[in-house]
Amino acid sequence: MGVVFLLFVLILSTAFPISQRDREAQEEARRALTRLEKDYVLLKKGQFEFEEVFTFTYYSANQIYLESFAILDPVFLTLGKFGIERARRHIFVNTFIFRYGILNNLQVDINIPFLYRYDRISRGESGPEETIERADMGDISVGVSLQPVRETHENPALILNFGYKSKTGVSPYKIDPKKELPSGTGYQSLKFGISTVKSVDPVVVFGSFSYIYNFHEKINQTIEGDTGTITIYRVYPGKSFNLSVGFAYALAYNFSMNVQFINNYILHTFITERGKPKKRVPNSSFNSAMLKLGTGWAISKTVPLSFALYVGLTQDSPDYMIELRIPVKF
Repeated sequence: MGVVFLLFVLILSTAFPISQRDREAQEEARRALTRLEKDYVLLKKGQFEFEEVFTFTYYSANQIYLESFAILDPVFLTLGKFGIERARRHIFVNTFIFRYGILNNLQVDINIPFLYRYDRISRGESGPEETIERADMGDISVGVSLQPVRETHENPALILNFGYKSKTGVSPYKIDPKKELPSGTGYQSLKFGISTVKSVDPVVVFGSFSYIYNFHEKINQTIEGDTGTITIYRVYPGKSFNLSVGFAYALAYNFSMNVQFINNYILHTFITERGKPKKRVPNSSFNSAMLKLGTGWAISKTVPLSFALYVGLTQDSPDYMIELRIPVKF
């Protein structure tokens, strides 16, 4: 319904002549969009911004893909399956983001997530339901954004993104996966991305593509599998490719709606046992696609508020995710 409504508004906006007053209103709406689309607008030199991002994610599937924490526990690495009849996962993440504009086209940021995860798991055909929970810090990440190309009447703006993710969260390779939950991936990552944005009043169209390289991790952990006890020496997490496209439409000078398609494709994970060649983990490749429906409300010139609902489109995606973002400029 949200997409149909946006298309209806677009048709109405082009069906009638536009007055000078309407043009001024559209220009103000375009500036509002610029303030609201935080992923594609850099801070000015010397400007500081603090943003709090809250997300709630629900999974009813056994497999998980999220960049902020692990999807494969040590049991999965050997069996290629969890051996779980049903798992319902509730994941709350509160992230504090600090951004600073070094130059008008150069920005740095640091992301500090705190996670609460609550899982309800049923093992076996008639086994009782178990609950596991954890509240802890996630993986801290830092990033740099550079805008080498400014938007013109003919050409879109171009932004380059570089990021590093640490392994400050609780590693899945240092816990008992049957009794504990991780809050981090357990490995470090590098991210390289490119984003583009173009204003076509009163619409802003944007897209991005990124590649995430995950470093291998030495875990040296012994696990009881179907074929007996084995010792995993190293884990080579699958690399990932992320693509997103979308648009935002200004309904008023301080309110907008946006639609975005997001697709993350993750390659297979590999493991090695001591003295043996590398082997691929079965069923460790993922294709997570989601549709984002969001709104933005500029409470003031420095405080835009945005809310979004993400709907999973593939089996590897979350059932749904809710996001609330509150950035404040100084």
